[in-house]
Amino acid sequence: MPVTNPLSRRQWLISSGAALAGLTLSSRFLNDEMRAQVSAERLAAATPAKARLSLNENPFGPSPAALEAMLHNLTSGKAPRYPFGELNELIGLIAKKEGVAPEQIVLGVGSGEILETVGMFFGLLKGEVIHASPGYVQLVRAAETAGGKAVPVPLNAKLESDLDAMAAKVTAQTSVVYIANPHNPTSTAVDSAALKEFVKSVSQKTFVFVDEAYLDVADDYAGRTVVGLVNEHRNLMVARTFSKVYGLAGLRIGYGVTNAKFAAELRNYGLGTLTGPGIAGAVASLRDAGYVAATRAKIVAERAKLLALLDQLGKRYAVSQTNFVFFQTGRPHKEVYAGMLAESVVIARPFPPMLDWARISIGLPEENELARAALRKVLG
Repeated sequence: MPVTNPLSRRQWLISSGAALAGLTLSSRFLNDEMRAQVSAERLAAATPAKARLSLNENPFGPSPAALEAMLHNLTSGKAPRYPFGELNELIGLIAKKEGVAPEQIVLGVGSGEILETVGMFFGLLKGEVIHASPGYVQLVRAAETAGGKAVPVPLNAKLESDLDAMAAKVTAQTSVVYIANPHNPTSTAVDSAALKEFVKSVSQKTFVFVDEAYLDVADDYAGRTVVGLVNEHRNLMVARTFSKVYGLAGLRIGYGVTNAKFAAELRNYGLGTLTGPGIAGAVASLRDAGYVAATRAKIVAERAKLLALLDQLGKRYAVSQTNFVFFQTGRPHKEVYAGMLAESVVIARPFPPMLDWARISIGLPEENELARAALRKVLG
């Protein structure tokens, strides 16, 4: 189903409830399942613990250059001014990095805002949203709230998105296919060549949304990203975020790369209201050429220690291409969660139906050491 304009901006606002004062995208799109998920994550984030390893944040923090830029923004007299010039600079840098025109970039308050708005857009078409399950469902739930129908596709034996099965589900009723690569919560990445062939084929039939939030941590970033296909295939969007490897989760900055017409359509819905300090931090992050590689190396080294422990404990785990690990505990998640919390370590919420598996983020070395000791006690 090619991209079309289902509604005018006014109609969209009325349909989504955006005209109600004080409502944000996040609150507007929460059904019971999503509300339970968000509540669990917020509870975990607020739980007193020495190691909060539940939300896949980058504990090593922003680039020193980004910290300096944000402080300068706050103390140089820029804070009282709207950051329009700086915003254009950020868009230009992103466009250069991705090899596209600035008109093809959509900014968001975190990539989550983009996921929700795109979900709402396609949900209003009342079509089907194909996605891997279990998986990250922010786009899917937004589409369902707007009237779309979720079509979950089970993961394959490697706990990867099953591209063949997803392609087989595409029909005339499909509005969008959503793929997170690497996948959340399993941490796996699909074969690069297979994903690119999937995008080329499926985007001729319907819109494809590829969420690359964690790709900076994966091996062979350049070979795995599908952003190079955006200019060739109109029905494609790639989403990224500064919340993960760049360490700016608290500043909420994300972006999408797509064709210029669809980007303009999404910008009509009021996306990308970013702050001056956040923009300054993002610009400095992109200019700091060595930061991502250095941070990735730290994450991979700490991840290897956790995987070695899981090998010692005889626990099965997915092949991780992210800053988190998904592993089979062999016990009810509730029991493992409580046991880890008793050792002052917070892990992620459960991911039904895989209720004897757990997801744990990579933290600072001292946090990871505490988590490994806790795992030995809880699982050993």
